[in-house]
Amino acid sequence: MRSVGDDARRYAWCRGQAVWIMGPPIAQWAEDVEGAAEAGQDGLVRHGATAIGQECAVMIALVTCKERPLPVASLRAAWALERIRDHELWADCWELVRGAPNDASNEEVLARCRRLVDAVRPLVGDVPDPLTPEGYFPALALARDWLKLLDTVGEEGFLPREWTDGK
Repeated sequence: MRSVGDDARRYAWCRGQAVWIMGPPIAQWAEDVEGAAEAGQDGLVRHGATAIGQECAVMIALVTCKERPLPVASLRAAWALERIRDHELWADCWELVRGAPNDASNEEVLARCRRLVDAVRPLVGDVPDPLTPEGYFPALALARDWLKLLDTVGEEGFLPREWTDGK
C-alpha cells in the first residue's frame, strides 16, 4: 500500500513513533522547564531544554527522513541531528542539545524551548495531553485511530504488546 509519495507502512510507523513515542514527553518536558524557570531551578531548566532539543530533533528526523529502525535512546539525538542537518530547525535543536550558554537566563532558555516546540508541532501534528482532564479522552481516541492505521498496514503499534494482546 502506498500513500501520496510514501510507503504507507513507513509513513504510519515513522509518524506514529514521532507522535506517540516522542510527542507526550515533549509536553511533560515543556511543563517541567516552565515550572523550573518559575522556581529559579537553573539546572532543571537546562536539563529539560536539552531533552526538548533531543526529542524535537528525533521527531523532525522521523517525519522528514522516514528512516527506521529508531536507535536506542542514548544514540537518538546524534542520529537525528545528523539526518536533519539541512533542515531549517537543525540549529534550534542543536542549540538546546548542546546546552544553553551560562549567561542565558531561564526565561531565554524557556523562550527557545517554546519556539522550537511551536515550530515542530505543525510538522508532526498536535497530540492532546493525556495527563490533563481536557486532553485525556481526545488523546485516547486519537491513539485508537493510530493503532487502527498501524494494524491496517501491518505494522506493530506503539503500545506495549501486553496492553494490546487481549489476554
